[in-house]
Amino acid sequence: MTNRPSATVEVMVVGEYFCDLIFSGLKAPPRLGAELFADGLTVRPGGCYNMALALTRLGISTVWATDFGTDLFSRLVLEQASGDGLDPRAFRSVTHSVQRISAAFSHGSERGFISFSETEVRPPDPALLGRLRPAWLLQSFRFDTDWLAFIAAAKANGASIFSDCRHGAFTLETPGVRALLALSDVFSPNEAEALALTGRTDLKTALGDLAALTPTVVIKLGPRGAIGLHKGECVAIAAPPMMVVDTIGAGDAFNAGYLAADRWGCRFSDCVRIAVACGSLSTSGAGSSATPDAKSLASFMNDHADGGTFLLSPASTPLFAS
Repeated sequence: MTNRPSATVEVMVVGEYFCDLIFSGLKAPPRLGAELFADGLTVRPGGCYNMALALTRLGISTVWATDFGTDLFSRLVLEQASGDGLDPRAFRSVTHSVQRISAAFSHGSERGFISFSETEVRPPDPALLGRLRPAWLLQSFRFDTDWLAFIAAAKANGASIFSDCRHGAFTLETPGVRALLALSDVFSPNEAEALALTGRTDLKTALGDLAALTPTVVIKLGPRGAIGLHKGECVAIAAPPMMVVDTIGAGDAFNAGYLAADRWGCRFSDCVRIAVACGSLSTSGAGSSATPDAKSLASFMNDHADGGTFLLSPASTPLFAS
């Protein structure tokens, strides 16, 4: 076995920023020809910022590799990143505008976006991999040739790959998709993404299709929790009932919870439990504002353990042993 240098960073998040305008308290979903007034508005960084912030709050050493430009929204997100204590070592400054903005809304447990991205999303400088030596690479399902080369370089450098998913006009037959899944150690789409990607109509079959391509698959089910398959072990974790303020960023918090649990040494079923808890708790505020830290996550899980939702194994991380 090749000796690899030890990691200096636990997780490298790669992917673009967005600046989110989040409208809350809508009485109905938006529709053409009607003007709706929201009860609240929150302006927060979004996109991959949510995952970097969630991991940082959970105490996981994290860098976020992304581009910032000369535009107003880059400046706003950079200012918030500094205030939130994000590690700036992987930020890349470019000499042009890279505006990325989403007008986001939630209604009940559903959400919607109107988004604009001014420039193509480029992979980071591969030199970062040798300098920072991440244990995990967390990326937002990019499968273009240059992205596959970067992800393959990360894997060759000793990183495990966690692939989130995103909505798009692609399937398993789209060039590059199977190659990305083959590079991934964990793949975590939501239910709609898993069905669209595989072309299946039932979740069990879709899970099996994806697990044939990636060692670990965890499918987010929103308010129903999550299901996962790892080396023949299938788990289904229910989510607790929540007073939902906003579901935007819940999937990002879920990803962070899973990776934090992995870094804490948890077994697979507990990684999924902690991911569900982290995603659930994040819905109690707008955008990333309610993303929990380790202490509040532990308290939340302990409060719900009596109902059996989040019971942890005896060998689980000491964070939850009290």
